[in-house]
Amino acid sequence: LIEDLLKYNPKNIICAYRSYDPKSYFHTQTLGEKTCLAVCDVKDFKRIFDIITKYEIDIIFHLAAQPIVDTAYKNPLETIETNVIGTANILEACRLKNDIKSIVIISSDKAYGKAKKLPYTEKSRLNGDHPYDASKSSADLISQAYFKTYGLPIIITRFSNVFGPGDLNFNRVIPGIFESIIKNKQFLIRSDGKMVREYTYIKDITNGCVKLVEKTNEVKGEAFNFGSKNILNVIDIIKNIEKILNVKIDYKILNIAKNEIPKQYLDYTKAKKMLGWEPRTKFEQAIKESFNWYKNL
Repeated sequence: LIEDLLKYNPKNIICAYRSYDPKSYFHTQTLGEKTCLAVCDVKDFKRIFDIITKYEIDIIFHLAAQPIVDTAYKNPLETIETNVIGTANILEACRLKNDIKSIVIISSDKAYGKAKKLPYTEKSRLNGDHPYDASKSSADLISQAYFKTYGLPIIITRFSNVFGPGDLNFNRVIPGIFESIIKNKQFLIRSDGKMVREYTYIKDITNGCVKLVEKTNEVKGEAFNFGSKNILNVIDIIKNIEKILNVKIDYKILNIAKNEIPKQYLDYTKAKKMLGWEPRTKFEQAIKESFNWYKNL
């Protein structure tokens, strides 16, 4: 996202962070030299308000989260405090500053929870019942409340599973598969291997985020699904990657996932019509680009 923003407007990008990883994409691409870094935890309201006022922020992309489903299962309180209270802290700081031009809230398809009817549209009920899913539903609803009650210029995005260079969370499916190939180790599947997800390339997602800011006046208060046509279960992903990279992947099904959504994918017609957005990167190209990044890492 910062790379896209540097092309769009290279001045005055403030990046909040809690810890700094020298292996991160942010560090290896020297993005810290092109932005202003501000230490912050979204659970700290005073610090958030200090940053927003001190740097005279007028556009906010709220990506900060505890983003790992399995971590949420083990540590639900941290997940709720970060994802729900953290979101409320940012919105409250924006309400008090009272001159923010655009607030992009990064939600998730997990906010929809389990559903009998797919694909999800933006009118589907927000119904998360796993600690992670419920935290995303809650943050999403709080964001809607701040728009409807206080008129903040909020736009909500709900992503499918995002993959690509920069993701160091190896308990996610695609990074985990790449790690198993590169290190010649067995890939452990937490689920039964049949859970269906939709996979969207990071560069398509960040392009959509920038479009939301460009069109804030026309679309504030709206929510948009960002997805793709890459709708696959875990075994399908393994078979696809084996074919694309011409490798053999050793995997083992653990089937220990608890209360996770069996099938998820999105209808992104609204984003196509109102934003002119749709995913551009083919799955094969995205896998090759991503794998090369992980090999270099």
